Amino acid sequence: MFDKAIKHKLLSGICGIGLVIMIIALLSCQAIKPVGAQMEISPTKGRERPDIRIAELEKYIHDLINRERGKNGLSSLAFNKSLKEIARRHSEDMAGRNYFSHYSPEGHGFSDRYKQAGYVCKIPGKGMSYLAGAENIYQNNLYNRVKIVNGIKYYDWNLPETIAETTVEGWMNSPEHRKNILMPHWQREGIGVAISSDGKIYITQNFC
Repeated sequence: MFDKAIKHKLLSGICGIGLVIMIIALLSCQAIKPVGAQMEISPTKGRERPDIRIAELEKYIHDLINRERGKNGLSSLAFNKSLKEIARRHSEDMAGRNYFSHYSPEGHGFSDRYKQAGYVCKIPGKGMSYLAGAENIYQNNLYNRVKIVNGIKYYDWNLPETIAETTVEGWMNSPEHRKNILMPHWQREGIGVAISSDGKIYITQNFC
């Protein structure tokens, strides 16, 4: 009998541009433990994988982000299609090439992805500076645990609602991710989700 528990990962980044310089700051990387209690798996539980609709999961995460902003007296962010497409492409790249980082294996960061997509972000910041965007990423999982009984695998599957809630909870429990989410300057965001063949869920959040 084999019992495997899954960990979550999250990463955040922010970029600000002055009149003549670009500042990239607030980059962090850490692994965190799954949110919520672990459940014992029995042979009668966890046989059906939940139906994960990517667009619906992205929208649910977006709605939870705006709920957190509302709780902190901030305006809601618009869900931006262009930022969603940039975010989803990065999540798909991480899932397809098995890495977890703001930077692709070629060294391209989110500002490069904005530029490649022809997306320009220029939000007034403090003084004479401008904010050129920000990015949070998170690695969640389709299931928390898998147990093998008599050669049969039984999964503790995560429902879409649980995936969205633990993702936002993980970001809000991390100071730098929370700072990105609660930055009052942002006006819009995009959420992009991709699922790898081994059950990892990659979530990218881009701001402007």
